[in-house]
Amino acid sequence: MLIANFPSLYRFYQKSIIVQLLTITFFVVVTVHFGHAQTDNFLKRLKTKNGLVVPLPLITYSPETRWGFGFSGQYLFRVKGDSLNNISTVGASALYTLEKQFIFNPNWDFFIQQNSYRLHGAFVYQKFPEYFYGVGNQTSKDEREKFTAKYVMLRNRFTRQITTSGFHLGLQYRLEYAFDFQTDTTGNLNSGLIKGSEGYLASGAGLSALYDTRDNNMFPFKGYYLIFSNHFYTRWLGSDSEFAQFKVDARGYFNPFTSNVIAVQALTSFHAGEPPFKMLSLLGGPETMRGYYAGRYRDRHLMAGQVEWRFPIWWRFIGTGFYGTGFVTNDYKDLKWNRLQHSFGGGLRFTVDAAQRINLRFDAAFGTDGSRGFYFMIGEAF
Repeated sequence: MLIANFPSLYRFYQKSIIVQLLTITFFVVVTVHFGHAQTDNFLKRLKTKNGLVVPLPLITYSPETRWGFGFSGQYLFRVKGDSLNNISTVGASALYTLEKQFIFNPNWDFFIQQNSYRLHGAFVYQKFPEYFYGVGNQTSKDEREKFTAKYVMLRNRFTRQITTSGFHLGLQYRLEYAFDFQTDTTGNLNSGLIKGSEGYLASGAGLSALYDTRDNNMFPFKGYYLIFSNHFYTRWLGSDSEFAQFKVDARGYFNPFTSNVIAVQALTSFHAGEPPFKMLSLLGGPETMRGYYAGRYRDRHLMAGQVEWRFPIWWRFIGTGFYGTGFVTNDYKDLKWNRLQHSFGGGLRFTVDAAQRINLRFDAAFGTDGSRGFYFMIGEAF
């Protein structure tokens, strides 16, 4: 998935009118100017012997960054041309603004030996503005404060198939280093009372258990996907402090009518100990609870769920409608059903490779607290 590994760029996209206009323009140009035959010929030029190359320019603007320019590209292929492998991806995104802010994000996801092995990871370096609204499920927009930090992240997961039924087991590692914080002079982050607001180093390793029976990893029609993962951040691995993070992500895909898909997801993320504020469980973003700024709500624990209907419209176009609900909390006992956050929206897909089910995705989503988000990338939210 393009630009899939650093939330800061997603957060920035939600405010960028330029990106929204470019997204709409893309679909208009494809359908009106080129026509079917010319578009099909153009898409064929993106194909290589074993895969597909998708380049996208980035042109952005916001008051905090002024103009920004960059690129986002992805190469999608099957390792050694083996049709029994899932689609592997290698990509990178980079953005530079006139305020000398920068994001660079290479990412990779390899399926090897008929999916017997999978190597999945990313690297991020950024110096980019973000917003902090406080900790908890009921924070006010009036509490918002801007901060910028230099941030480095590396993550890698390696799993091996254990059974023919789709069960995988493996190891994973994650490193985060944040430093040189610049915060609002009157904000909570500037007080130094928020853990991690003066910088942090977190280094953790753990296990990953995966069950995957999807018929396609880019746009499944049927099957299940279930993953349990954890990271233990310890001083002997180099962390400033010790804590642990656990995550369970369950998805199901159903095909009730021809070319129609109902996709459902349930997700929970919880921590033992006290992580830095940037590593708390975050509600919002382009995948779960779309419409909310990634990190609009954050706390030690997260629970969320969503459902999406994907249906054919015409030619290479697919429509979607979705609804999500979730919350963050310091203690699961504090859950109150009338305090759940809700999101809803719809989207449009443009199929660039029908055989491999590779789509460009545009989503418009809204939160019940007045939040909104627009997303343009490759691949589905889940």
